[in-house]
Amino acid sequence: MTELPPPLPADDARIQAALTDTLRLAAVRETGLLDSIAEESFDRLTRLASTITGAPVTFISLLDAHRDFYKSTFGMGEPLSTLRQLTGRTFCHYSMVSDGPLVLEDATQLPVFRDVPTVASLGVRAYAGIPLKTEAGEVLGSFCAVDFKAKQWTEKDIEILVELAHSTMREIRLRRALRDAEVLNQQLVEQIQKVDALNLALNELARTDPLTGLRNRRAFDDSLELELAVVERTQSPLSLLMLDVDHFKQINDNFGHEAGDKVLRSIAQVLSGCVRIIDIVARVGGEEFAVILPHTDAQGAHEVAQRMRVAVAQAGWLSQPTTISIGAASLRDAESACSLFARADAALYAAKKSGRNRVVTA
Repeated sequence: MTELPPPLPADDARIQAALTDTLRLAAVRETGLLDSIAEESFDRLTRLASTITGAPVTFISLLDAHRDFYKSTFGMGEPLSTLRQLTGRTFCHYSMVSDGPLVLEDATQLPVFRDVPTVASLGVRAYAGIPLKTEAGEVLGSFCAVDFKAKQWTEKDIEILVELAHSTMREIRLRRALRDAEVLNQQLVEQIQKVDALNLALNELARTDPLTGLRNRRAFDDSLELELAVVERTQSPLSLLMLDVDHFKQINDNFGHEAGDKVLRSIAQVLSGCVRIIDIVARVGGEEFAVILPHTDAQGAHEVAQRMRVAVAQAGWLSQPTTISIGAASLRDAESACSLFARADAALYAAKKSGRNRVVTA
């Protein structure tokens, strides 16, 4: 290559300012490479640099405030190959503040450079370092080649090192992009989970009576169809109760709608306290309730209905007693949900017509 005058070394103040620059340090640490393990994607580049240039030692350095960390090393002896870091002034510090590649054919013959500690401690004589620079202009470190004898670096050597430095930066950017993509993916997963939870909550709201917290008519209809499907598989008994608050209009007229709402909420609590966890209590109309009783025959349904009727009558929320009328029906062979509901509803009508506060079984 054309012989050039030896580069002028930067002074210590300029190097120290660059080493401790907060923006540069942030860029170095954002790579996530400091103190990371050796990786083939980087080691492949340093091996290639040695093979092509003939330099016995090649490495990728990242410049922290008080040390050089070697992300990849080739040809380094102990303890550097294990420690993978070096403190004190290094050639990479001068490369960091150079305008381009820092090329030294024999550091022992150059003022200031001859005083770099590794000249005496490791016997370094030739050095070629390419700054690893971000798109924002922050220098992360250097892609370097070292020889222990004087070496005339060729233009081809420097071109190769420059290209490998670019490849190193592409690898760093790729790692950052993958890490960002992983973060975004995790955020997306969290957002999807939130949307799923919201959809579940909205679905629950759509199936819940807002006044009593019981299932609404839509949820009741779905549940009854599901229970019929279970019966078809298991041949187990199934019963249905239809309930209505007696003289509810008088409660609203005498005490107001707020009192009426309180009665409905209280009745919902009483009914829920009279059933098993597998039973389904729903509000299916203004003052009408329904209870699905899986694995329950006619006698069991009548017992549950009587328990509910007595519990409501004895609750005494108002100055006058509040009662309910109940119609009970048990599923017949091959009977539809519509038919079962109609029979229970007819039994409820019969209970109200015959004096209220009673249970009638279809």
